[in-house]
Amino acid sequence: MARIVMVHGAFHELWGPHQLKDRWLPALQDGLWRHGLSVDPDDVAVCFYGDLFRHDAEKVDPDEWEAAREGAAEMLDEVGGEEALGFLSQAAGTAAYERTIDMVTVMNEDPDIRDKTRARFLEAVGTDTDVIVAHSLGTVISHQALAANPGIEIDMLITLGSPLGSSMVFPALEPPPADGVGQWPGGARNWVNVAAVGDKAASVSRLAEKFGPRVEDHLVDNGYRAHNPEPYLNNAKTGAAVARGLGLLD
Repeated sequence: MARIVMVHGAFHELWGPHQLKDRWLPALQDGLWRHGLSVDPDDVAVCFYGDLFRHDAEKVDPDEWEAAREGAAEMLDEVGGEEALGFLSQAAGTAAYERTIDMVTVMNEDPDIRDKTRARFLEAVGTDTDVIVAHSLGTVISHQALAANPGIEIDMLITLGSPLGSSMVFPALEPPPADGVGQWPGGARNWVNVAAVGDKAASVSRLAEKFGPRVEDHLVDNGYRAHNPEPYLNNAKTGAAVARGLGLLD
């Protein structure tokens, strides 16, 4: 089994585990490079579940999709020049948060999808796994799977752009928070949370406020790509957390 397991977030329905690893691994290596380190690609795996949320075109009215695409195109046509980049960044952040909430709701209301998603996580994480790096919705899936399976012991859980502390997600966690404090993620010995300035999905950037002082919080700048996984992964803070989890840094 892999020493590092990466867990993706929303909007990956059209990807696959091999594509996602090819996309994320260079960013992960760049985060380690900032500390003069690297990892064997064979030690890295992806927990992929996006296909479970992929729409079946034979069951959804294609006219609804076309109308949505036309509406998005009209909005973009109204924005141009220097404003376009900022608009797209804000729209992407809002869309990522809303899609994450939608998918959390689906998992809460559909035990079959929830169980299948958790099964993918449990298949990817093994006794050799030291580090879990989760982004966005992947942080919710990872936290819930670890909390439900305290026998899984890992050295480091790294959450990137996490909505775990948001008012829409936090109260819906299982088991529910006790006296306003969320449950620790099972057998994780350390938890590093990284949030970016302007990342709407990580509106509660300090998870220590929700899950207790054992959570180590960091704030980073991802520029206009506030919620994107690659700037999170290649950040020196994330790289240090990965290296610590692998025993390469104190």
